Amino acid sequence: MALQQHQSNPVRIANEVGMLRSGMTGPIVLVEGATDTRLFRRLFIPSPQARVIHCKGKSHLLAAMGLVTSRGITGVLGICDADFDRLLGSPVTKNVFPVDHHDTEVMICASPAFGHFYAELYEREADDREIQRTRERLLGHSSLIGKLRLWSVQNGGKIGFKSLNAGEFIERDGTFNLESCVEELIADRDLDSNTLLSIALASAESPDTEISCGHDLTSLLDFDAAIRRRSTTHGREVIEKMLRLSFDSQCFATTQMYAVLRSWEKEERLALIPDGS
Repeated sequence: MALQQHQSNPVRIANEVGMLRSGMTGPIVLVEGATDTRLFRRLFIPSPQARVIHCKGKSHLLAAMGLVTSRGITGVLGICDADFDRLLGSPVTKNVFPVDHHDTEVMICASPAFGHFYAELYEREADDREIQRTRERLLGHSSLIGKLRLWSVQNGGKIGFKSLNAGEFIERDGTFNLESCVEELIADRDLDSNTLLSIALASAESPDTEISCGHDLTSLLDFDAAIRRRSTTHGREVIEKMLRLSFDSQCFATTQMYAVLRSWEKEERLALIPDGS
């Protein structure tokens, strides 16, 4: 419990970074949560040469990085989900790098790792065309919800998404029942369903990978695969764990995040990613 409290306070995180820096010269990476810690520890040079600290949330990470920068501590970077920051033109924090696309789950689904993950989840061998069709279809479904999420962010959080399980609205033919999804989202809320349907169905300039939330996408994958397998769902947390395990150093090397971190290494003259990755 003491560790959790420590990590949830930006000042204490910054103090921890300062203490680490006094005893090491390698890179220190702040990430949003424990699952990010497990993912990136596999991809980076191991401790004690590099350290990864989770901050229990993006807001804590950004605040801690601001303190670290103001204290002149070098060799520290943050990695976080992009969420809607790029779409909204949110301010950029120095040495904080958002992952490709909307978040980590979407970044992995957009990478070559998705093919390996697909074979395990759907329990079938498939060619690239089938895999791509499934990915595009489910990203299309999740982007419908993503547009509602973005609208809600822009309008003071009028829609409640906490209990939403997007996969429950997948039909047996693979289509998405948007009307039922909207009705659940506006239950007990003074919102017009037709207005929200129009928002969800409106054309978007940004790609589906920027608009789609990873939690919606993984829920959709879970239910869609269960229909295809004629079996029960695994649960979103299991699906997301499977995704992370499918994402190896070779898949990581195909991302924009990899290129950005390689540039950071050169600028800071520090090694973060093992050679050959």
